[in-house]
Amino acid sequence: MVASGAGQHMLIDDQEDKPVTLPEALGNRALRNAILENVQLAAALNPSAREKLGVHAIGMALSFCAGAANAIAFAKWKLYVSHVSGSSTAIGLRMEDEQPGDVPTPVELVVYFIVGAWVAGLIIPGNTMKMGQARYEVVLFLVAAMELLCWWHELRYPEMLAAAMGLQNAMITSWSGAVLRTTHMTGTATDLGSALGRMLSRFFRRGCSLGNFSDQDWDEHTVDRQKFVLMNCLLYSFIAGGVVGAGAYGCMELHSLLIPAGMTAIIGAAHLLYCIQHQEPLATEKKAEEVFARQLSGGGMEQDDMDFMRQISGESAKAARTEQFIRQIMGEGGNDSRMNLCKAVVNKGQKP
Repeated sequence: MVASGAGQHMLIDDQEDKPVTLPEALGNRALRNAILENVQLAAALNPSAREKLGVHAIGMALSFCAGAANAIAFAKWKLYVSHVSGSSTAIGLRMEDEQPGDVPTPVELVVYFIVGAWVAGLIIPGNTMKMGQARYEVVLFLVAAMELLCWWHELRYPEMLAAAMGLQNAMITSWSGAVLRTTHMTGTATDLGSALGRMLSRFFRRGCSLGNFSDQDWDEHTVDRQKFVLMNCLLYSFIAGGVVGAGAYGCMELHSLLIPAGMTAIIGAAHLLYCIQHQEPLATEKKAEEVFARQLSGGGMEQDDMDFMRQISGESAKAARTEQFIRQIMGEGGNDSRMNLCKAVVNKGQKP
């Protein structure tokens, strides 16, 4: 349960009437939801400029490539390969003879799309995009290779493109609280519209005056605005890719597929170069995340962990605060420390 008094909030163990540690407290749904909401908000509000630029550029380029590949596939086979909704509907239509064509073809497109996503899941360990911390270039090179293989076989096998699109779509599924899809725009259009609706609703609720916005309103507005901009970028890039793909097929037919394949390979090479140039800071960031994850899961505070945090902090005072925070969430800092922690994670907008 959550007890409050004098503006303070802390979790209380019903049986022993004592504060509990964070690993134990995570069993409480209210606290878990509060932590998740604050973490997602913080992630959306604090991306680095380099990360934001990289995600927007990569997302737009991949959406353009998918739009081009999808347009080329439709021009060639009258089939969509970048999503499974149309193919799934075609299965039913063709089974009832309401659409010309055989049933196995759309079935194969759905299956190969899923297989491509499965392969991406084997390579990429998490849903959230973290530049330099996953082998995105491997997936991108595989996508380009499948597209080139389809080109080599003179566009005879649409399932190759479907597998390539499944690979690409599963490579990045979220960033900074936003769901990212680069091969189909249904979810993108949904997020775009809902973000715009929340911004307008918030504006009307505050009397059509930005001066009435609270700090929380501004934070939520910033998140929705960033999502609105990103979704627009993805949508218009996909449309532009479709225009270019259709025009290229009309001029080059077979060789039009070299456009998305070449762009995808270039993006993969760029990410590989980024990893090489930033190898040391990326390794440090990854290890830091592992240290914090180990502590949050209930692992002990090892001396090696503290030495590492002191090393990356560069300041003894900062390292000491980090150590104190870790000990607080592990329940080693006394009741007052645990109370302060719970205040931080339950009261929205406060920081531990």
